[in-house]
Order: sequence, then structure tokens, then C-alpha cells
Amino acid sequence: MPVLITTNIIRNILCKCLFLGKMANLPPRKVTSASKSKQDASPLQILLQMGFRRQRALKALAATGNRSVQLASDWLLTHVSDSNIDADDPREYIFYASPTGPLLSQLLEFWDKSKATCGWNGAHNFLPHITLVSFFKAPDDTSLNLAKAVRQVVENVGDPPKCTLKLEPYVSHNFMGLFISEEHAEYLKKIAVQYVKQVSSVLGVMVDTYEHLDALGTCFPWCAMAQEKNLKSSINLEAHVKSLHITLAYHFEESSYEDLKSLVEEMQPVEHSSWELRLYSRDPRFANHQVYKVTQGYSPQASDELELVLGDYIYIEEKEFDISPDGWVHGTSWLTGLNGYLPAVYTRRTAETDAWTLHKAVSLGNNCSDCKSESGSNTDSEMAATYPHEDAADLAYKKSEETYQEWDKYWSEVMNSRSDSILTITQGLPMNWELSKAAEEMKNNITNGTSKSRRWVFALRHGERVDLTYGPWVPHCFENDTYVRKDLNLPLKLAHRAGGKGGYVKDTPLTRLGWFQAQLVGEGMRMAGVSIKHVYASPALRCVETAQGFLDGLRADPSVKIKVEPGLFEFKNWHMPKGIDFMTPIELCKAGLNVDMTYKPYVEMDASAETMDEFFKRGEVAMQAAVNDTEKDGGNVIFIGHAITLDQMVGALHRLRDDMEDVQPYEIGRNLLKVPYCALGAMRGKPWDVVSPPCPPSINSSSGRFDWRILIK
Repeated sequence: MPVLITTNIIRNILCKCLFLGKMANLPPRKVTSASKSKQDASPLQILLQMGFRRQRALKALAATGNRSVQLASDWLLTHVSDSNIDADDPREYIFYASPTGPLLSQLLEFWDKSKATCGWNGAHNFLPHITLVSFFKAPDDTSLNLAKAVRQVVENVGDPPKCTLKLEPYVSHNFMGLFISEEHAEYLKKIAVQYVKQVSSVLGVMVDTYEHLDALGTCFPWCAMAQEKNLKSSINLEAHVKSLHITLAYHFEESSYEDLKSLVEEMQPVEHSSWELRLYSRDPRFANHQVYKVTQGYSPQASDELELVLGDYIYIEEKEFDISPDGWVHGTSWLTGLNGYLPAVYTRRTAETDAWTLHKAVSLGNNCSDCKSESGSNTDSEMAATYPHEDAADLAYKKSEETYQEWDKYWSEVMNSRSDSILTITQGLPMNWELSKAAEEMKNNITNGTSKSRRWVFALRHGERVDLTYGPWVPHCFENDTYVRKDLNLPLKLAHRAGGKGGYVKDTPLTRLGWFQAQLVGEGMRMAGVSIKHVYASPALRCVETAQGFLDGLRADPSVKIKVEPGLFEFKNWHMPKGIDFMTPIELCKAGLNVDMTYKPYVEMDASAETMDEFFKRGEVAMQAAVNDTEKDGGNVIFIGHAITLDQMVGALHRLRDDMEDVQPYEIGRNLLKVPYCALGAMRGKPWDVVSPPCPPSINSSSGRFDWRILIK
């Protein structure tokens, strides 16, 4: 009662103050560090919480364009053996105006014709561009502000002239290019000068005095010494304000002159073109190297050889090809920073800019609303497809002869002869089960999952997601909060959710292809004669939809429902900058997903940050509890989650063994980049062993072929 009296007294005092027109001063609130919102943590703070050193974290954020915590942590994990990871060598930045749309297509077509006709020349090293500010070095902790300065420059200078852009061809015996018409050239010069001013402010440097900064007729270097960083050398910023142009060809053989001249004369540059301002950076160690893209994978056979991963880029000095007696050259991997010898025939030369980092791209002429890279937002939708399993351009061409041979018996014996179950074929090959288990026992127990000794447990990554396919799709697909399907691969419709379209920014759905990928896995399991009784899915929408697509392909009984388990969600800190927003079970059910409304999760997950150990622990708790609790009922189990879920399953179930001595510690980066969409991992118990899945993997242009054997510890 005294508490109630005190409360009423305080309420009356406040009411009197308001009545008299006076606002009572609020007492200061004592905020503990524990009560502060962890969602306000910066990407750098999150990486530091994950245990990375500050210098390494800054280097990773700069190297990945400050696009996301996840991309930066992936970079750190893949560069863990890079001898240069702790070197204090700031990146080099360059500022471009780059054409887009029809003009870009026209220029790229010219590039292809000139390479086919006359071979490689200097222009092929870069994407079509106009250089506005030459290479300059800057500390890693300034990379985000350097990117933000691009937008500020356009806001200060304004939109480009409305008149048609005219490009004037120029041909000589050592250079060919397109020069920009005067009015647009003046605009780009102002952009260049303004960016130099902006960067000097960003870097917080003492700049030498230049009284005539508006004299656009000369190039000028700005030399200064960074006070806070105590850089040993000055930062040189050079605004290009003379003869702005797009280079078409240079450093070409004299014998190629006539052919190149003819190609230039044939080209009629489009006048109505779109442009972007782009800020790139590169590793200065490889400024004088050629860049080659890996076209065929290679596993090292000797300690001094370099592993080749499809889609990776290799830095190679030109002299390597001159001194090589056998076609093997020495190179450095863009993906890992490791170096060694490699077969040059497994690579193809490409533009140097392919291995650069894009920090910002702002479209000109539309108030900067069309930004392809928002360096400050750190959302998953902005993660570039720079790693092998997301590289849609090349994965379809991967050589997979060994994998095809492994499954050849499936197609010939099961599909054609129909002589036996796939399981008695595949399970006897890679794991040599004949030596440890009788074939008759396998045939009796393997398909129905009722045997307590050899139950199946699967882990499946979700299918293709909308945001990584289309980038920032929500602003373009919602009109007055109403979803409009603008591409055939986008969802037919989107369900109502409490967070509205903002919820779909944080929690992406599957593409139509993603649904089909999930159905294919279910179909493969059905054709193999394997049933699933227990389905657990991460609360991420893409995972629940994958579970539904899988069940559709499996033609499972409606009684097999999806248990939404928060313990299966990926590392929360990757999502802290944008927040976490899941659909409720009721919303999922209304969306047509067969969710178990009575299921009580093993792990209750909040929106606070977590350590890596806490992440692994909640996944382990959920998986082990699910396997133990379903043992009495029998039936096979599947966990549907993220790329890390497959490794997580292996670690969690190995910890159910009696012999814990051989159990390996959890590793988040071991296979993260090798798990494509809808990759399927499988284990059998007991004892818990990693085995071949009962159906073959799939491959398409945006998803690599998955090799289940990487899960074997």
C-alpha cells in the first residue's frame, strides 16, 4: 500500500505541473552498460566483440567496402593465413564516373571485338570509365567516410546538365578514346574538385594552400600530413580537370592500328546515356600485377602450390609467364591472400577492376536515389556475390567429372535398370559401409528411418534469396506499401506481416527459383525412398519457405509440420546493424506455410548481441534436443537453416558420441564459402557419422555443386 500511495502522490504532482503550464524536470536515469541497446553497435564494434583485432577488423571492413559485418568476417576467416593481414599498408582509392545502360553495353561490345581482333591492350585492364580523382592512399578507418563523401559531392554540386551528352572519337597511333562534350566535362570537373575538398575534410588533414581552387584548367595535387594517423608519407589527391575522356585503346601493337581504327569509326556512341559516380579501392601490393580469373579448380599436390577456387582472382606478375618453363606461374589469391605456384591454363586474364572493391555507386541525374552500394547500411541485401558460391557468372562452367562419375551408378542402376535402391549403391561407395555394416541391415533399415540405430539426420541450406539476387529490391517492388511483382523470379505475392515492407528488408523471402531448388531436394529424397518425419527450420522466412518447398517436393503427409526453431538461426551479430524481424507462426501459417502452431522452441532468442560461443551453443542445444526427443518416435530428422547449419549439425551430433576426445571444435569459416543454395548434408546414427546424402546435388548458374565430403572432420 505505501508504494501505491507514493505513486499517486507523484502522479498528482506531475498533473499540477502540467496544469500550471510548467513541465517537471525528469530525474536523471541511471543507465547501466547492460541496459544500453546493443543494436547500436557499429560493424567495427561487432567484429571486436567477435574477437578480431582492431587493425584486422578495419582492414577487413575496408577490403569489403563496409558492406556488412558478415562479409568482413568472411574476409577475415579466408585471410587467416595471409602473411600480409597485419601489415600497416593502407588501400589505394580511385574515383570514377562510369557509364551504365546502353552506352556501357556498347563499350563492352567494343572491348570484346577489339580483344578478339587485335588481342589484349591497356584499356582492357579497366571497366569503361572517366577518371575524376587518381589513386590516393587513405587509412582503413576512413573508408566508410570516403564512400559517404561521394553522395555529399553530388548534393553540393547538383545534377548534371540536361542537354544530351556528346562523345567525340579521337584516334592516334598510340591512343584511341571518346572525349566528353564541354558542358558535361565542366560538370564532372566540378565533381572532381569538390570530392578532393570533401576528402581533405574527411581525412582531417592540413592541406597546402591553393588560392585558385576554382581554376579548372590545371591538375593539382593536394599534399598533406594526416595528424591523427601520423602517416609516414603524404596523401596525394589529384583531381582530373583536363580533357576528360573514356579510353578505348592504348598500349596496343602498331600492327593493330588499322583494325582498331575501323572499330572506333564503326561505333556510334549513344547520346542518351546514364552515369554513376563510383569509388573503388585496391590492394596496392598488386598495382603492377595482371589479374587472372580462375576457370577451373585445382587442389594442391605440393606444399608450394596454390589452391584454385572457381571464381577467385589471381594476381600474377607479367614476368612470370616469360620465365616459366612449364606453364606453372607464381601468383597470389585475391580470396585468401595466399600465394604459390599454379597451372596458368586454369585461369583467364581479366580486367584489373574485377578484383577491386566497390565502396559506393551513386547514379547521376536522379537526386542520388539509385545507389547500388550503400556502404553505411551494412545489410545482407548489399553483400556482393564475390565469393565462389554466389558467383553466378562462372559456376555453371565448373568441371565436375568426378562428381558426375560418382553418381553415374545412380542414373544407370536406379533410373534405367531400376534394379536396386540408390542407398545400397551410394552408401557403399564413399564411406565403405560394407566393411562395417551388413548390406542386409542397410536395406532393411535405411529407407523408413524407424531403426533407432541408424536414423538419418539431415541439414539443408535455404534456397536462392531475393535480396542477394536483386540487391535493394524492396523500394522498387512496393508502391504505396503494396507489393508489385516486377520480375518473373520474384515471389508471386507476399504475405502480410506486422513489419510491413520494412520487415522484408530485414527478412528476405525466396525467389521462385529458390522454391524450385527446395522442391528438387524433396523430390530427390522421395525418389530415393527416404521419408522425413521431423522438420525443424530457422525462423528466417527464406528457411521456412525452403522447408515448405522441400515438403512439397517430398509429397509429405500434411501431418508433417514445420517446427520453427530460433536456435537454428545464424549468428545474430551479422544482423545487428539492421535489426532482426521474424514473422510470427500465425503470420507464417496465414501465408500458406504448414507451420506447427503447437511447437514450443528449445531456444528463445532475443534481439541482443551474442558471442560466437553463444551462437554455437544455442544451435547445439536445439539440434541435440530435437534428435534426442524424437528418438522414441523414430523417423528421420531434417534441420533447414543457413550455410553454417551443415557444419553446426556435424559438430552438435558428434558431441553426442561417447568418445568426445576426437570431436573437433566448432569453426565458422571452415566450409562457409563452399555451401551453395539448398546444399544437403547427412549423418547417420549411432555412432554419428557423416555420410553421403541419398540424392545427388544440383547445380545452376547461381549455385555451385556441393560436395558432402567437406563435412567429414
